[in-house]
Amino acid sequence: MIAFLRRIWPLLTVLVLIGGAYDGWIFYDRWQSNRDAERARADAEAERARKAIGAIGGGGLGIRDFYVSPPVIHRGETAALCYSVFGAKTLRLDPPVAEVYPTFNHCVQASPRQDTEFTLTAADTAGHTATAKLMLKVAQ
Repeated sequence: MIAFLRRIWPLLTVLVLIGGAYDGWIFYDRWQSNRDAERARADAEAERARKAIGAIGGGGLGIRDFYVSPPVIHRGETAALCYSVFGAKTLRLDPPVAEVYPTFNHCVQASPRQDTEFTLTAADTAGHTATAKLMLKVAQ
């Protein structure tokens, strides 16, 4: 019996080493596949985020929209001044009619007595500014 074990011992050792190498390769291959899939998922998520940031104006400073509705009012009526800014730290409306603040979408009410040009100025932390103007007409 001992002679038999001595004869097959090298063969068993080789078979165990081959089995261990095979198992190791399977574990490594699955780990690498999971890692590649996670990297692809992270890249896809980053691309979606880049597209979303681009849709709202990118990573810089800007005024996306500044409009009035309706564009012509009669004296005593009000109009909505609406704006959308991105990347701004501060926001100023001249002439001031209400408090404005940096946001993606906001409207304030204005009721001027005569034709008025409104200027919206956005500024970021680096000192860059963006300006937009519009005219609200007042019919007599």
